[in-house]
Amino acid sequence: MYKIAVDIGGTNIKVAVINDDLEMIDYQKIKTPDNINVRIVDKVYELVEGFMSQYQLNNPFIGISSAGVVDSDLGQIIYTGPTIPNYDGTQFFEVFKDLSSDIAVYNDVDAALLGELKLHHYEEDNIFCLTLGTGIGGAFYNSTLGIYQGSRHRANEIGYLLYRQEDGKTFEQRASTSALKALMTVNQFEHGTDVPKLFDLAEKNHQDAIHILDQWSHYVAEGIAQIQIMYDPSLILIGGGISSQGNTLLKYIEPKIHHYLPSDYGIAKIQTTQTENHAALFGAITQL
Repeated sequence: MYKIAVDIGGTNIKVAVINDDLEMIDYQKIKTPDNINVRIVDKVYELVEGFMSQYQLNNPFIGISSAGVVDSDLGQIIYTGPTIPNYDGTQFFEVFKDLSSDIAVYNDVDAALLGELKLHHYEEDNIFCLTLGTGIGGAFYNSTLGIYQGSRHRANEIGYLLYRQEDGKTFEQRASTSALKALMTVNQFEHGTDVPKLFDLAEKNHQDAIHILDQWSHYVAEGIAQIQIMYDPSLILIGGGISSQGNTLLKYIEPKIHHYLPSDYGIAKIQTTQTENHAALFGAITQL
């Protein structure tokens, strides 16, 4: 049986057809529309309807992972901040009711963590996942409680941490991949905002690349220190597209975390997600 998975981010929308063996049968990615001139729900509807027609699917399970604060019970976006305009109040159950009566809607980081846990075995009982992308999101899993969403579905919104009045910025405005690209622009990096090239050159001892990554990774490390203090996880996973850098990414971040913690405080094991950037698609079709 085929299921349709949707992952809506601030930069891209991904839609996939996935079978019961968790094999991706088909996949399509488009740029996220501005949600002003072209509505996100219209493009998603078009992609989902296309796959339903192509594979002759009747009332398939549709799992939707989305940026923003999500009320999974209502299938509704209840808060997105500045990331996606005109998105608050979007009601996916209503929009897709003529395509399927079997729909689930999750916050994208909750979905990413669910997907990671479904596809890979972890021994740790308390796992925090943060994703670095257009913004920064968080999800927390406890082996007894499952995914913790909070009383108003707003738990783990770590991107809003560390607001500073002097620059008017939050954790995600300093430490997201978008913020890294902004630093590359300010520092006139010779390859524009090509993040893989930045890491590649840093590995070759390119001093400008190293300087940019050192500055940015301090911001990331500061946020991870707050996560350590609040959640005391046994494992911290870093996801999002930049997670494909693996240990190269971690070697810039890990040594800096202790700068933002009391002496000998200790830190959880940190690693990048194994599913890299498709975890949310698999998590979207996972039943809570």
